[in-house]
Amino acid sequence: RFAQPALFTVEYALAELWRAWGIQPAALIGHSVGEYVAAALAGVLSLEDALALITRRGQLISALPRGSMLSVMAPASQLERFVDTQVSLAAINAPGFSVLSGSDQAIDRVEAALLQESIPARRLHTSHAFHSSMMEPIMAEFEQLVSGISLSPPTLPMVLTGDPAAGPVTQPRYWSAQLRAPVRFSAGLL
Repeated sequence: RFAQPALFTVEYALAELWRAWGIQPAALIGHSVGEYVAAALAGVLSLEDALALITRRGQLISALPRGSMLSVMAPASQLERFVDTQVSLAAINAPGFSVLSGSDQAIDRVEAALLQESIPARRLHTSHAFHSSMMEPIMAEFEQLVSGISLSPPTLPMVLTGDPAAGPVTQPRYWSAQLRAPVRFSAGLL
């Protein structure tokens, strides 16, 4: 509830500091909450709207059941066998570095299986199973919230890490799908 607005604020302030020092971005990329920062910097939404959205996003997620996230030193293709109704692929951060997300019990099960196979994995310090099926109950409400603000085409190129199938960043559906879809950060960097 508090971490998301705090992350947004620090990331946005850092970007503005760099811009004040004369470092101007040629393109923008963000990871989960960071994608909102990129959108605000690119003029897709105003700073005020971005803060309102990220604050409400945090509140909605906080009302959901808690969950876990597991960082795994393995490519996403090697982890697909664990993905089911309780476990989601939450992020592809780099080749060979992925994140699984889901209920505490399901992540316990996956973690034990990975340990048996000597695949390095580490729990992330999160309160919820971000970018998993556990986000689905809030997607419609969040999309409706985004529908109430003005979204403009980016003034700087944005490398999207959310769900490109949900449409451009000027569509509310992109932002609701971004809650659930895996963060494809690796694809944005390659």
